[in-house]
Amino acid sequence: MKPAPAGAVTGNLSNSMRNNYNSHGVEKYYKIVQESYRNPHYPGLKRVLATFMDRYVAAEKPREIKILDLAAGSGEATEALLTWKQSRWPQETPSSPTTAPEVEAQPVAASETAASAPSIPPTTSRPPFIPPGARSFPARAVVRPPPRGGVAARDIPAPKLSITATDPFTSPAYRARTGLPCLEASFADVAAGLLPPPGSSNTDTSTQCDPDEVEPYDIVIISFALHLVESSSELWALLTELSKRAKWLCVTAPHKKPDVKDSWGWRRWDPSVSWRPADGRGNAGGSEGDGFEIVLDRVRLRLWRSEALWEQT
Repeated sequence: MKPAPAGAVTGNLSNSMRNNYNSHGVEKYYKIVQESYRNPHYPGLKRVLATFMDRYVAAEKPREIKILDLAAGSGEATEALLTWKQSRWPQETPSSPTTAPEVEAQPVAASETAASAPSIPPTTSRPPFIPPGARSFPARAVVRPPPRGGVAARDIPAPKLSITATDPFTSPAYRARTGLPCLEASFADVAAGLLPPPGSSNTDTSTQCDPDEVEPYDIVIISFALHLVESSSELWALLTELSKRAKWLCVTAPHKKPDVKDSWGWRRWDPSVSWRPADGRGNAGGSEGDGFEIVLDRVRLRLWRSEALWEQT
């Protein structure tokens, strides 16, 4: 791990990111908090990503999901994804000795239940009232439903989750939080084609990759960072390159910025249960933003599908 620069502090300096950027500039601010940065919107981010991943898995039914956590910060998105998978497919995680194994509830006849119950002397001479027909029907088993909007692991096999993370400023904070590697590639590096393919053991970002010769990522997630790209030309270069390297683009933010134009290689997608192209205006002004967003705890999630890799999804 590289030593923290002079003036490094703990925490985020100010709860207002706008104040942080205005006081120090984006690049200098993240260098100052490179080991201590934390996204203050993490609870909302965790909820929207879990909802999105549930819908993605239900619609696409992937066996493996190769994810690029771009501008990964201190690993909030990665941690949310790992938590999501563990909560949806807990049987994949070995139980600890103190954890009781899960047992499927089976219907038990009322007569069998009564026979196995301990004998308790009545408090009065009057026998207990038993509704007519109660002895003829078995008791219903109590079955807990999956989380609301969640995935039933019995219906969809657990996909393999592969995450590659990059951040030019907060890699130390990411590694400290997740214990996973984090490349120090910037938006400019990615736009220049200097992004290693998924699952690659080569962390060298100095060699340009040919998009036609490398395996694409399934999803690129950019959380609370895409609006920091300073110009439209830089944003175009980044997103055009990503459209050749990833099938889906998932952007989270507390606002609607930036605007991703149709000519940049991406088509807006509706991440609701309908899972279809986002045609028309949608439910503008509704509880889910413009109708083509997932909005929870003031965090917005917008989704695009790569035009270049359309046939491979």
